[in-house]
Amino acid sequence: LSTLHFYYLSQRDGSPSKPDVTTSAATKSFSPEAIVGILEEDCQEQTFNDSTANDVAGGASPIRETDDIDGIELPERRHDDYECEDKFSFQYRDHDGSPLAGQPPSPSQSHQNDRTSRSHQHHSLPPRHLTLFDLVSIGVGGTIGSGIFVLNGLIAHSYAGPATFLSWMISGIAALLSGCCYAELSGRIPSAGSSYAYAFVALGELPAFVTAGMLTLEFLLSGSAVARSWGDKVVEWLRVELNVSERALHLLEPGYGINPAACFVSIATTVLVMAGVKESKMVTDFFTWIKVFLVGFMVIGGFALFNSSNFVPFVPPEFGASGVLRGAVSSFFGYLGFDAVCCVAGEAINAERNLPLSIMITLFFVTTLYISAAIALVAMQDYKDISPESGFPEAFKANGIEWAAQLTAFGEVFTLPVVVLISVMIQPRLQYALANDGLLPPMFGELDSTGNPKKGALFAGVLMTIFATAVPFSYLDDFVSAGILIAFTVTNCSLVIMRRESPEFNPHLLPKLLAWFNAFAFLTCLVVSHGLQSPIGWIVAFLLGSLSVFITTKISRQCPPMRSFGNAASKTAKFYGDKKYFSTPLVPYIPCFGMFANYFLISQLSFFGIGLLFTYSLVLVLFYFFYGSRNSVGRTEGWEQERYAMVEEHDNRSQPSIEAEMT
Repeated sequence: LSTLHFYYLSQRDGSPSKPDVTTSAATKSFSPEAIVGILEEDCQEQTFNDSTANDVAGGASPIRETDDIDGIELPERRHDDYECEDKFSFQYRDHDGSPLAGQPPSPSQSHQNDRTSRSHQHHSLPPRHLTLFDLVSIGVGGTIGSGIFVLNGLIAHSYAGPATFLSWMISGIAALLSGCCYAELSGRIPSAGSSYAYAFVALGELPAFVTAGMLTLEFLLSGSAVARSWGDKVVEWLRVELNVSERALHLLEPGYGINPAACFVSIATTVLVMAGVKESKMVTDFFTWIKVFLVGFMVIGGFALFNSSNFVPFVPPEFGASGVLRGAVSSFFGYLGFDAVCCVAGEAINAERNLPLSIMITLFFVTTLYISAAIALVAMQDYKDISPESGFPEAFKANGIEWAAQLTAFGEVFTLPVVVLISVMIQPRLQYALANDGLLPPMFGELDSTGNPKKGALFAGVLMTIFATAVPFSYLDDFVSAGILIAFTVTNCSLVIMRRESPEFNPHLLPKLLAWFNAFAFLTCLVVSHGLQSPIGWIVAFLLGSLSVFITTKISRQCPPMRSFGNAASKTAKFYGDKKYFSTPLVPYIPCFGMFANYFLISQLSFFGIGLLFTYSLVLVLFYFFYGSRNSVGRTEGWEQERYAMVEEHDNRSQPSIEAEMT
């Protein structure tokens, strides 16, 4: 048995030293019944058709009909000849029920031993308690808010005029292209961390860590921006609607850029998240759908007051097409949040189905509301008169409907904090994933008895409170938008890598082509945005764009599809197989078009925002080399353990058996 085992391992590892199995006494004297027990990895990679899988689940049919190793015909193995130990390995047993000797140790057993021996232990895995309704509530609640209540009036007044809805359509298409990639990856790798988890599997540790930093901009800083916007709206509501004296309002407007109301809502949401998962979920569901009904009321009211003359001119000459594009960049900030559901993947029930479904429902729902609200706002009031701070209340007031103005203003103040709540709720989950991989200090991976990362929530809440209280909203917009667009681009790249592979004769072709595509796509967008004033700029843009299309076509033709998702790139991805998962169509075209759209939106940003993003990225890289790389699980305990850790949330709590997963 030992000789045969070493022979199998040497064949698998490609070692030139292989014992002569055909003349081995151990092979001749050992029962072929037990040889199957050695082939653990071979069985994991075995592919079954649907009918066989159904039979196996019932314990009737053999898993494989015959195996042949060096002329030895192996007998049929029945379902009762083995038992499933966990999601990663089979423990083979003889017909009397005793384990076969000489088996490699179970990967999951060694993984569990390593995990429990880590210095950064946590109490338990978070329980799976989020239904599809909860996931959609998180996605919709975290998305709708800044788009309709903050940005709609700003874009209509300052960037696009009546064409504001076109800005929402452009940014919505960009979000949908990336949303398809998120939908597939979230179902196949339902692990906490969102883009961080996908980048880790596909690209490696450093790109994943930088991506996690970009997600922090989305969840932490965007939450701070919304909290600050809420504080401004509270002051305006008290002054206009309730006629509060200026002396009293001085407490909420002390000057020096300080926003006490934003501080209050940040602290309140942090306390609520620390109180428990159940409480946070109930409050999120309630306020999300109150907000949806409020938006529906505003849209219906706007169409009831429709004035077609407000749409002339459709694209104001002072803005032009560039204003519509600039509005698309700003409006993309309103889509930040649909991917928040991916960060709670470890707590989702039936994650393979519910996560992709919740992402697509969220995108369709919020895009419809955004476009409808943009049309309704311009229909009520001329774009020159629309308030950039409080669009709908002022528009209703201008039409003489005071009660609708008061209801809308109160509704904005009442429901907007749910965006802050979701940001405080999501950010600790990202920190939890990083801490479990050793890239953040151990306290961020600790959970209380209910599965709540209380210490991580406190840290995120304190940071959010500081930013919301002291940093003006205008300084966060472009910076945050650029960061999350980079995270979207990384996710798109990850899907291409997990769905396509380099040809055997050129094993590094795919990563090289992706690198060139990203470079040419970004340069094309820069030239289109800033260099079309001369004929040379048009020629350069055409050449760079043509190269981007050529590289995408080359990936499609020369890099064949994986035999299974992820193939040999990761045992994590290999486990999930290809059964009943959402699959993004037209790969690599849709991911590449999504990357191009993201770069185009980035090229519209201010150089200050892009420069701030580069500085922030440099800080992330330095932190990784000074702390993360020295403490990561991959370096201290082995990369194989790290791969298993990436899907620890996807365990037997939500899987009936491994047989039902196989196809």
